[in-house]
Amino acid sequence: MDFDFSPDQLALQTRATEAGLEFRDRARQWDAEDSAPYREINQRMGELGFFGLTMPKEYGGQGKTALDYLIATSAVFRASQTWQPCEPLFCTTGPGPAMILLSDSEELKQKYVPAIVRGEMGCAIALTEPQHGSDLNHLETTATIVGDEIVLNGDKSYVTGAVDNELYAVFARFDGIPGHRGIGAVVVEGDAEGVTLERGPSFVGLRGLAHGNVTLRNARVPLRNLIQGPGSFARLMTAFNLERLHNAAFTLGMAEAAFDEASNYVKQRHAFGRPVIEFQATYHTLAEMWTIIEAHRLLCYRAAATAIDGTFPQGLPVTIAKLFGGTRLPDLTVKALELHGGYGVDLDYPIQRIHRDAISAIVAGGAPAVLRNSIASQLFPDVRFRQERDG
Repeated sequence: MDFDFSPDQLALQTRATEAGLEFRDRARQWDAEDSAPYREINQRMGELGFFGLTMPKEYGGQGKTALDYLIATSAVFRASQTWQPCEPLFCTTGPGPAMILLSDSEELKQKYVPAIVRGEMGCAIALTEPQHGSDLNHLETTATIVGDEIVLNGDKSYVTGAVDNELYAVFARFDGIPGHRGIGAVVVEGDAEGVTLERGPSFVGLRGLAHGNVTLRNARVPLRNLIQGPGSFARLMTAFNLERLHNAAFTLGMAEAAFDEASNYVKQRHAFGRPVIEFQATYHTLAEMWTIIEAHRLLCYRAAATAIDGTFPQGLPVTIAKLFGGTRLPDLTVKALELHGGYGVDLDYPIQRIHRDAISAIVAGGAPAVLRNSIASQLFPDVRFRQERDG
């Protein structure tokens, strides 16, 4: 098996690293103020050529693979040490626009995908609900078809990019059909009547970008905005796997960023008359950190390389990569923080911000317990792992 990147992929990685470095010095301010200039960031990432990486060329996309997307996003995350610069990549390539591609309607694709790819519209995914979190089988948001319209009612929370994006791929329950069989998806424009966007709570990490709320009160959208109706949950989740790949790219890039900060610090810091890196406890810690990073990298590459048509990562490998990264990254950032000594909790040092981002990443895109449920169900398809109460 060849693990070497092609010349085009190496060039993409270099461009992504250079792009990320443009934003690194501003990461501290965005974190402290919990605010970032999304439009400015979006425009710059478009100028640098990072819109629509995996979108088909017939819709104006670049036609690259999920592996290319992983290479670009992980490099931007590592270099920038912040979440913000990759959000334009996510909104023009991630599960929102990818979900629209799963529609059977060419009219719907032509209506939105080219504009998304050009960066004129961003498409976020509105799935999580306040009362159910990652429990997708019990979504309460309802969709009712009335004539040539779909009427939506419900509440969505933790929608990354809420307020800043123009479009939302909303998961809803059709016709009161219980369980996953009743779930479908609809494209909702953020300024539609009956739609309210709120910035949402402040997080301990991943600060600067809204993780907001989308409230739907008799929101009416054209029937032609239907992506998929009930009975298509598994197909819709294929696009959602792109979010898990994005989360895995984040944990990979930030693990590398933590390693960079720790190794650079211990090389310039002296104790007892010599560089701290020369102490066995230090270089053993760095060696262990890099071993875990390499294991995570291979899980991420495998998940991306097995993507269907090069675009949609398969469920089992991408869930494994996301679970491994989300649960191991905080351990790595703690080790990096410890190597900084007292400066590890000094707000002037990036490692404390990277560590807070790592904590927030544990549950982003699916809590570990839910991911383990998914992995187990795919490993043992003949066993029913029932979560609901009997009766």
